[in-house]
Amino acid sequence: MMNVDMEVEPTIMEGQFIKEAKNAAKSVNIIFSLNEAVGALAESLKIFKKHQVNLLHIESRSSIKVPGYEFMIEVDSSVGDLEGALENIKQESSYFQIITRDYKENKAAVPWFPRKIQDLDKFANQILSYGSELESDHPGFTDSVYRARRKEFADIAFHYKHGTPIPAVSYTEQERGVWKVVFNKLTRLYKTHACYEHNHIFPLLQENCGYSEDDIPQLQTVSNFLKSVTGFQLRPVAGLLSSRDFLAG
Repeated sequence: MMNVDMEVEPTIMEGQFIKEAKNAAKSVNIIFSLNEAVGALAESLKIFKKHQVNLLHIESRSSIKVPGYEFMIEVDSSVGDLEGALENIKQESSYFQIITRDYKENKAAVPWFPRKIQDLDKFANQILSYGSELESDHPGFTDSVYRARRKEFADIAFHYKHGTPIPAVSYTEQERGVWKVVFNKLTRLYKTHACYEHNHIFPLLQENCGYSEDDIPQLQTVSNFLKSVTGFQLRPVAGLLSSRDFLAG
């Protein structure tokens, strides 16, 4: 954990998604977006090599600040010329920020985290890929009807805000037919192939959420039941989240 005074109340900074260092004494986290150019990321990584700074972690996602992508990198601060490397990266970036809380008394680096459930709206759409996007080897890549339907679901999630009901989906007869085949096949296998916990909970989902061969349950119905028995609830997202954002939610 960070070696800081835990009695200091952190201040939420709008739009910042801060990663606490795994080991504050030995690592520093930065977030930056590069000036657009072919091979820009590869060239920036060479800067760390030039200054003999080791990378511990790197992740990327679409930026809401500027066009393109932003990169979050954790570097080993115990070896190499870290200050020189960071200065070089800053010169190559359209924006740059050190986000480790106590790096050289960095007062701007306040670790942001959701403190109430409404705060999830601030980063729920910071997705690594949109739900309608498919890799070329995906079975539905060339299926325009499938892709359009997939985008409908992704758009529902993208525009969702906490406190509003999750919109109900009107499923087609074809979708209901697929559901029925899969539902019947799996329910026959559950007794011999599913774990005890699943077999204990599944009848409750049938009883309270409408799980059946003829009915595809709505997310809001499932969320209401889940909240009534566990306190947890569901919210849709439009694509893949980073590990940090997923766990923060």
